[in-house]
Amino acid sequence: MDSEKFKQLLHRYLSGAASDTEKETIDAWYESFRELDDSEVFHGDAEASRINSQMRERLSGYWNPIRKLGYGKHLAYAAAVLALVSIAWLVHRGQNDHGLTDSNRISAEAGIGYREITTAVRQVKKITLPDSSIVWVNASSRLRIPEWFGAAGRELYLDEGEAFFEVTPNPGKPFIVYSRGIVTQVLGTAFNISNYERLSRITVDVQQGSVRVIDTNQRLLANKLTKAQQLAYDLHTGTYITATLTTPNAANWREGTIQLTNASFEEVALAMYNVYGVELKAADRQVDDHQYSVTIRTSHRLDETLRIICSIHQNQYRRESNEVIIY
Repeated sequence: MDSEKFKQLLHRYLSGAASDTEKETIDAWYESFRELDDSEVFHGDAEASRINSQMRERLSGYWNPIRKLGYGKHLAYAAAVLALVSIAWLVHRGQNDHGLTDSNRISAEAGIGYREITTAVRQVKKITLPDSSIVWVNASSRLRIPEWFGAAGRELYLDEGEAFFEVTPNPGKPFIVYSRGIVTQVLGTAFNISNYERLSRITVDVQQGSVRVIDTNQRLLANKLTKAQQLAYDLHTGTYITATLTTPNAANWREGTIQLTNASFEEVALAMYNVYGVELKAADRQVDDHQYSVTIRTSHRLDETLRIICSIHQNQYRRESNEVIIY
């Protein structure tokens, strides 16, 4: 099969757009994968077959991360080989690697592995992707971008933390973000995903346009989440709720403001850690069970913010090294 046609077929299969006949083709291919010869994918192109063999050997790292996302075996293998085929196809055609510039523009050419963007406490990064989409990455976050992003598709992984996406429209290439329990797909929009490991839920907030959200078992959570709507997915129970927000503010952290409404103590503690690098602890269950509506500003000093938090439920605080105890 021609490499470009094979790549397109795998894309349709992964996005759920494949016909029944195309699905049967992929299923049959999967069953015979171990016996599949390179020439069956890159028919009549010896050089591409050689590149494919090399890439197959060097791309073993793709398999486990993709399976970890919760896809069935067919989807895991298809996603891995899609990356392999795309890389071999692009390398064979001599694409130029522009690298990662000082302005954080990610290279559009295929390569091996991922470009990883990480942020520390009190750090926010803004990056521009090869398709001109913009991503803001919040503190204490990790974002992985396949080096073939933009050429073979527009998929990336928010493994930890929070990010705001301003997506350049491209109906032919959906923009897909994988996080711990959900997959978010858009064509062109602006939205925020919060996926911190210390919290039991993931939230998707839409600023403009619309997004589609499924879980990693392909269950549809929201077919069309629109402006000012939020989806909150509970990782422990697999349940979710959607709501329309009267004052959308999920992405205000980009300007140094974190607005929390009826937030749990753990959510407040996470915000304090991201802004000040301190661990907030509850002295007892009562403090831990409180809800908090508070605005945390990076321009405020730590003690000033602590006084505001404590005033909500008439608490006090004491500092012990890098910890702050609320009692």
